[in-house]
Amino acid sequence: MKKILIISHWYYPHNVPRAFRAKALYEDLINKGHDVDLLIGNQKVFLKKDEYDLEKFEIPKKSNTLNKKFKGRLFEKIKEIIFYFIGDRFLFTSGKHIYKNIDFENYDGVISLGLPFYINFITALKKKLTKSNTTLITEWSDPFYGTKDIKIAPYFNYIQKKVCSISSYVVIPTIAALPYFLKYKDEKKIKIIPQAFDFSNIKISDYKKNEVPTFGFAGLFYKDIRNPEKLLESLSSIDIPFKFVVYTVTRGRIFDEVLLKYKNILGDKLEISSLIPREDCLKKLSEMEFLINIDNLSSNQVPSKLIDYALTKRPILSFKQDEIDIEILKSFIDGVYDNSLYLDIEKYNIKHRSNDFLELI
Repeated sequence: MKKILIISHWYYPHNVPRAFRAKALYEDLINKGHDVDLLIGNQKVFLKKDEYDLEKFEIPKKSNTLNKKFKGRLFEKIKEIIFYFIGDRFLFTSGKHIYKNIDFENYDGVISLGLPFYINFITALKKKLTKSNTTLITEWSDPFYGTKDIKIAPYFNYIQKKVCSISSYVVIPTIAALPYFLKYKDEKKIKIIPQAFDFSNIKISDYKKNEVPTFGFAGLFYKDIRNPEKLLESLSSIDIPFKFVVYTVTRGRIFDEVLLKYKNILGDKLEISSLIPREDCLKKLSEMEFLINIDNLSSNQVPSKLIDYALTKRPILSFKQDEIDIEILKSFIDGVYDNSLYLDIEKYNIKHRSNDFLELI
């Protein structure tokens, strides 16, 4: 039995992939007989193994006193400024909580799950200042500095290099990210462990063909990556029946300037809904003809969305936001899925991947 501390900003029931991955890793290590403590930034929770209770993970409430449109645009601008200079705002809101609750000497290994970046930064800083010899594994679900997806100050290149050098091992989700991380860590200390989830409680519907071809997308859109505008423009030129169902955040620039614009153009062909719990979303998506994935611009990343999509057992149409083949799009609507993306789903099962972490401790 090993004594392990898992550190993450996100945790269930927060509706983001990193929260589900953190829960899956923690519970699988517990089920395998290990003594695992949990330190979470968002809910400011630190729990010993015998204190674990999901009811303690209440999501902090957000104020809704400002006009949504004003709040969305102002908040996005403030976030951009803070993110450029500080990396992320959570350093201020949760950094102290994370730092004070890390005691390396109590553990055989510490697993730090990024992003946000401050989790790996604070954990590495504590290891450095306490001169601990405990194994530190920093997991990088996405690259942080120097990608096209995010804009941050140049000094983060140095900070990221220091965090990686302090880490005993750097864990990345795909071999495509290896060239990027070779700038920060010796290849022998970089381990490839695919992002993994608990598949045991997934429930999907028995698919039945819809009267109108129905396809869906679930997740977040961004202005510079995963922007749906060209997809929606292509759909507006297709003069055959279909329904495109989108589960996303119903506020902010993309919602106001893109989704609402094309809702007026497409009418009933475009259905926009707020994000719903993951389990409910997977069941809804499994009832559709196929699913839409807009690739991240960086090839270093494998979207968690694709793993969830594969669990629905529905065909997946995947493309970069600027590389939409309208003929392939039409063929999917017509029920021809020759260009569907295939994913070997079992490699993302936490029952296999948690062992990869254990081997490093």
